[in-house]
Amino acid sequence: MKRKIIAGIIIAVGIALMAVPFYYHLHGQHETDRLIKQFEEKWEDNDDGADGKTREEKKEALQTKEKSVTDRKETDAFCAGEEVVGIIEIDAIGIRYPIVEGCKSKDIAYAIGHMPDTAGIGEKGNCVLCGHNGSRNGAFFTELNKVKKGEKVRITDTTGKEHLYEVSETFIIQPDDNSVKSQTEDEVLTLLTCAEHGSKRYICICEPIREGAGDEDA
Repeated sequence: MKRKIIAGIIIAVGIALMAVPFYYHLHGQHETDRLIKQFEEKWEDNDDGADGKTREEKKEALQTKEKSVTDRKETDAFCAGEEVVGIIEIDAIGIRYPIVEGCKSKDIAYAIGHMPDTAGIGEKGNCVLCGHNGSRNGAFFTELNKVKKGEKVRITDTTGKEHLYEVSETFIIQPDDNSVKSQTEDEVLTLLTCAEHGSKRYICICEPIREGAGDEDA
């Protein structure tokens, strides 16, 4: 009888240990999906009253409206008081995540973080985004090292405009190397995550793909 009780306890503990990671992953996916849904609803709803206007005119109208909103951070806060500023998609590794302002642990619990002291999405300069490697809440940038040169990264901003980038180079740096945040004259997208069990940083540099680029090859 005693052995049966011990065996039962061991089985119960084993089931619990397997269930915990599943719960965190499920919860993380739920929060991520909620952020994306609310973010998309925000700019899609603003299109409802813009019948008869072109897509570009709708975007300009939305941008003008957002500039007049003084409490933008409050109205854009969807999770833990953080502002969602975009969505990032990397088909090569099958990820789609919201982008929030800030790269602290609480900021990137369910999203990819934008470093506040770097260029914004689609702006001239170096826009740096950071994500977890090996988080229990989701994949995030865990497989960023599998993204190869020439593969695409897509970012959607708060107006619904898509920004397409192409990976130009990848490398590893020391954790105290802040050169990755250095600003540039031209638009650049830098993706950052941990490497080698957190002892280093993995960097993925992406260059913007302009409209019409590659037309000559068509």
